[in-house]
Amino acid sequence: MNFRALVASFFAVVLLAACSPSGEPSSSAGDSAPRNDTVIAPSAPVAGSKAIAMIGLSESVYIWQRMWLPANIAALADSRGLFSELRVLAAQDQPGEGWIQARVHLPSLKSDGRAVRPVIRLDGRLPTLNADEVAGKAVVLIDAWRAAGVQVDGVEIDYDCAASKLDGYAKLLATLKAKLPGGITLSITALPSWMDSPALAGVLAQADEAVLQVHAVTDPTHGLFDPKQAQAWIEKFAQTDSKPFRVALPAYGSALVVDAQGHTVGVESEAGLPVAGQRLELFADPQAVANMVHALREKPPAHLTGFVWFRMPLPGDRRAWPLATIAAVIAGRELHADFVSDVVANGNGAFDVSVRNTGNLETLLPASVEVAGKGCSDADALPGYEVDRGGGKLRFVRESRFTLPATQSRPLGWVRCSQLTPADLHVQP
Repeated sequence: MNFRALVASFFAVVLLAACSPSGEPSSSAGDSAPRNDTVIAPSAPVAGSKAIAMIGLSESVYIWQRMWLPANIAALADSRGLFSELRVLAAQDQPGEGWIQARVHLPSLKSDGRAVRPVIRLDGRLPTLNADEVAGKAVVLIDAWRAAGVQVDGVEIDYDCAASKLDGYAKLLATLKAKLPGGITLSITALPSWMDSPALAGVLAQADEAVLQVHAVTDPTHGLFDPKQAQAWIEKFAQTDSKPFRVALPAYGSALVVDAQGHTVGVESEAGLPVAGQRLELFADPQAVANMVHALREKPPAHLTGFVWFRMPLPGDRRAWPLATIAAVIAGRELHADFVSDVVANGNGAFDVSVRNTGNLETLLPASVEVAGKGCSDADALPGYEVDRGGGKLRFVRESRFTLPATQSRPLGWVRCSQLTPADLHVQP
């Protein structure tokens, strides 16, 4: 999923579809334009089977690929202890492409057994929408997923329209609701910018539930999540209507793509954009999100029923938080980073040296790693590090501000020694 809209300028409000589930989903498993040269190692399943029972608010997650790969299926197994419901991109209608149905592996959703809510994304740039056509396609999709044995508990419409289009949106939802099969809940994503429109009441009247998108940027220096602004939006929305609502939470990073003139030409998230320009990386700080989640659990606003995390991380999705970080926030555990080092012998006395973040929080790569093996005579570093031989000691010294996400590994370079073990590597954070 890319973003809800392109950013007009750095100081315009940016509503993100990667923050909120809208934008242009990628058919790839991950991000082709990483924020650094971290090498991602497969993560272990998260030990969080009690997380759901520990809290009063429900936890769901968005799965946002148009084409499922084996990594999607593995992610289902890894996430079972974290999320009680899955919200899965099912179809998208956008200018130029038209209606595209996602290639979801329905047998995996069936065997997973959790409640599933297909999400239909309608691009806000579409000039018109045919309510009967959208409703008809939605019903066909729901029937097909149910027939495949998927535990469909509702459908979510993700329409990032301007507030001026809300009256028409309410009519579309009314048409859809009248045609939905029995037992299907109608959810919508809601934008904070809609709260000042009197037409929002008509939209919420048709929906059974709303998912408030609180990921926005008014200034890139604040990142893509401002907890104070998000808290204010949540409290205001809670007073808008008596319908139950959830809050979509960011678990990812994104980049504004800026051309030579300083104009924003795109927003890049889980898939790289084929445009030239400087990437201004923006991230949702896990601690800031954790603090807000804690406050909401301590004093839940009226009608708040849970959270929906965006997005389920897959290997290669370098801008998404790993499950270990999401699990720590859900369980209210302390966020921390920790490093272990490793060596792999390649013959003729050559060893590859790497570090791994075994904590649950992304952080800067180690400032240095000292090599204290026997007979170490030569070494070379990969970009981001340099070899320092001062004081008779051999070290890999960081020369960039690259970060290392939780559960991931990063090679530093190689050394030639007569003997070297992981215990001979001394990491300085």
